[in-house]
Amino acid sequence: MPKAPEGARVRREALAQEHTRKSAVAFISNHLSHHRFRKHAGVFAALALISVLTFLLFPLRQFRIQADGSEGMVASHQRGTGALLRQAGVQLQAGDRVEREEGAALAVQRAVPVALEADGRVLAWRTRARTVAGALAEAGVALGPFDSVLRDGLKAGPSDRLDLPPLLVAAQALGLRLAEDPDPVTTLPEQVALIVRRAVPFTVVEGDQPRSLLSSQPTLAQALREWDIRLGPGDEVEPAVSSSLTPGLQVNIQRAQRVTLSVGGTETVFYTQERTVEGLLGEAGIVLGGTDRVEPPLEAALSADLLVRVYAYAEQQFVESETIDHGTVYKLDPELAEGETQRVVGTDGVLHHEYVVTYEDGVEVSRQLVNEWYDPEAADTVVYFGTTDRVQAAQTLPDGLNVARVMNVYATWYDPASAGRSSSDPSYGITSTGVPVTKGIVAVDPSVIPYGTRLYIPGYGFGEAADTGGAIVGNIIDLGFPDGVSPGWMPRWIDIYILGP
Repeated sequence: MPKAPEGARVRREALAQEHTRKSAVAFISNHLSHHRFRKHAGVFAALALISVLTFLLFPLRQFRIQADGSEGMVASHQRGTGALLRQAGVQLQAGDRVEREEGAALAVQRAVPVALEADGRVLAWRTRARTVAGALAEAGVALGPFDSVLRDGLKAGPSDRLDLPPLLVAAQALGLRLAEDPDPVTTLPEQVALIVRRAVPFTVVEGDQPRSLLSSQPTLAQALREWDIRLGPGDEVEPAVSSSLTPGLQVNIQRAQRVTLSVGGTETVFYTQERTVEGLLGEAGIVLGGTDRVEPPLEAALSADLLVRVYAYAEQQFVESETIDHGTVYKLDPELAEGETQRVVGTDGVLHHEYVVTYEDGVEVSRQLVNEWYDPEAADTVVYFGTTDRVQAAQTLPDGLNVARVMNVYATWYDPASAGRSSSDPSYGITSTGVPVTKGIVAVDPSVIPYGTRLYIPGYGFGEAADTGGAIVGNIIDLGFPDGVSPGWMPRWIDIYILGP
């Protein structure tokens, strides 16, 4: 379309038209003054008169023409829409519409070529509708709730515009949001192809609950998505989701159950179609041993989020051994001379314990003693002696005393007052084991005589190793007495008797 003329060109055209008008007026005046007219002179005069009247009644004006996304100016004596558009080089097609705006302005609205396929019919026309819904309304095609429309192979909504370029059509189909409404396009599409897909009925059976649905999607997968029917891991669908959606199609969905299988403390999540614990173990490839245990039992039904535990049992039989120290006993031998002794050295014994231990998932859950024996048995050292002071001491031992061994020690004595603490001290008279000092409490070196050892000290009586002290080292003992009692004990070396249980 020609562009708007510049000012100089417009002025030249105006001057030329004024000159022509004046010449015509002069010509008419000259010829009217003649008395003789020729026949053709009258016609010429009429034409000239019309031209003059046109110039006088319709002076040269500028018109703004808007068409095909561009705008231009045309200077013309014409007032007709068709003449102005022809002068501007704008050609109208079927369905196009021209609107005269206020003032000297014309706007051309182009029709969009459309090909519509719906309900077995194919229609083609040019439309000034700017949306899919408008075009369908012109064709008398109504959409049902689940019907859909394809525009050039892409899903379109009723409010989608027909005059958009392909790129914006694809953006709409993908659900992309435009920053703002697009401007009117300068070039309309050659043809917009619309296809109406009618919804078809189909049934989804899930458990005992059938659902009758409608969809116009081409495949079962798309129809299920449209109805927000989501498939999870392990779910089974018949027919396959890639199948075409056909009228009356019955779709069976079998949901998988999510269960957790714990074997040996390691947990694994399964989405399974199995219905019992036994079936789950078979699917997981778990073969139970003779001592293995399953919770819940094999015949139990699976349920959502169930935890199935397989406890792997193992038994182990082993022997633990401990050394039994031998003791020392003294025996009178009348055949030995006075002061003569004879020692028969004993040996330590070994006590064996046989256990059966049961493990569950590698953790010991029970231990059973099934047998115990000595191999070898302990043999005490026997000291035989003749009639000496020791014999006399031995003869004074209480009856039934179980002497484990005899030990030669240096025995002193002490009482609470001699322990070095003030009588106001809360620890006054308290031994290292927490018992008060009194007759029968003996301080020892625990590395030599362990705490709790029962003793018999000739001249003192029974005692228990229940205290210690800085000066009590090795074979030294301290015999306890209460405050205010005269012990009458002289420190000396003496044989004491370590008592057995």
